[in-house]
Amino acid sequence: MRTRRRPAAVLGCALLLAVAGGGTNELSDRSSRPAAGKPAERPDPGDFNGDGYDDFVDVVESKSKDRKKYAANLVVVYGSRSGLDTATAQRTPAGTENYAMFITEPLRTDLDGDGFTDLVGSRGADGDARESFALFGGAHGLSTARRLDLPDGFRPMAAADFDGDGSVDLLDGGHGGSGDPDATEKGAGGLLLYGPFDRKGSPSRQAVLDLSQHGYATTASATTGDFDGDGRAEVVLTYSFDSDDDDNAPTDLHSVGVYEGDEQGLVRDTRQEKAIEALTVPDIPATGDADGDGLPDLLVHTQLTATPTGALTILYGAKSGLDTGRERTVIGSTDTADRHPLDFGSSPSIGDVNGDGRPDAVVNTPTFRGHDGKVTLLPGGSDGAQSLDGEQAIDAETDGLPGTPNPHYWNVFGHRPPLLDVDGDGHADAVVFGRLYEQRKGAYLVLRGSDHGFDPKKTRLFTPDDIGVPLRLK
Repeated sequence: MRTRRRPAAVLGCALLLAVAGGGTNELSDRSSRPAAGKPAERPDPGDFNGDGYDDFVDVVESKSKDRKKYAANLVVVYGSRSGLDTATAQRTPAGTENYAMFITEPLRTDLDGDGFTDLVGSRGADGDARESFALFGGAHGLSTARRLDLPDGFRPMAAADFDGDGSVDLLDGGHGGSGDPDATEKGAGGLLLYGPFDRKGSPSRQAVLDLSQHGYATTASATTGDFDGDGRAEVVLTYSFDSDDDDNAPTDLHSVGVYEGDEQGLVRDTRQEKAIEALTVPDIPATGDADGDGLPDLLVHTQLTATPTGALTILYGAKSGLDTGRERTVIGSTDTADRHPLDFGSSPSIGDVNGDGRPDAVVNTPTFRGHDGKVTLLPGGSDGAQSLDGEQAIDAETDGLPGTPNPHYWNVFGHRPPLLDVDGDGHADAVVFGRLYEQRKGAYLVLRGSDHGFDPKKTRLFTPDDIGVPLRLK
């Protein structure tokens, strides 16, 4: 265990000019550009400039002490031979108005089909998407944000090839949640825009969808993967709704929806819905090839009521459909010191951390030791499944880590997915954020993968200040 210490100097990182007022410039000046890369037929979603080093993306929220000022910035830090290079940090603000925000999680996808991974998102205020935008990838990194010519209010929640034509499509799962049975007719039930897209973002065609469950449900998340390998992606939707006080609410409301991609839209699969909904999904599912068979699998943070404990449950992809082949893997927490074991297994990611060619899993326990948080590596085994055998837990008190954690156990030390190989050494790395590190300045800790798992002594640290987005606004 590492003891709490007095504030120490932060590891040396290139300090960029802070954005005045929390970040209203469309794109800040960079001290340097990342190394020139090249396009690929199937670009790595982790690498925007094709140079062989994965790049990190995060949305940083900044507030004044009195909370009257707020700013959100989408920040990209490019990888290099020595890891993430803060001098390349690129910032895109959510807007110039106070409390402008990013409405959807940024999507990594090759939207225009030029062989470089792009970043697609939406921004607005008061929860309404006012603009969809893209930062287009290129040999020297992402472009400035460009507004996409998409329907008003469109929220790009998922990017995948739903019709099997080889082009990326964009999905908005719909707004709903109003109890309005005409929500679909008003365009709130969902919209699928088919690629190919040009640089203006114009789709080739579109399909209006009925995903809002009679106007009562709001799509909270959309997770995609071609789980059966037929060339058309499926999407797993999670919903939020409140029907307790509504006697007229439909009796068939469901918290999970599963749809198969189709040339004309999406086709519902109730079999898979029931299988996933039975897991009592509390969080957003993730995808990754957990068994290395070339098909994506569904990673779900679940709760085992008999224990009770949190768990990572993996439903495997198969040619016959998701969860129809090999038996599920369920990995539950065994940490008796964890006061909140139900949180184990959140924010799951898949990658080869130890470089043995077998996929490993990384999960968070955000409320470990109060609100201190921990990150757990679950190594992949010879049977193609991850397990607690050889697990490695990293938290704010792990020996060898740099920086000064908050002494009151309120760091919320957690991995920001996905796993990335930021230094190109063939080992996946995890970027962890501790918001109250460095006397509340916050800190990113890059846990470097090695043949033996994460190596705490090789962890690199940089702060939001180092990338031009201080957490505290003046």
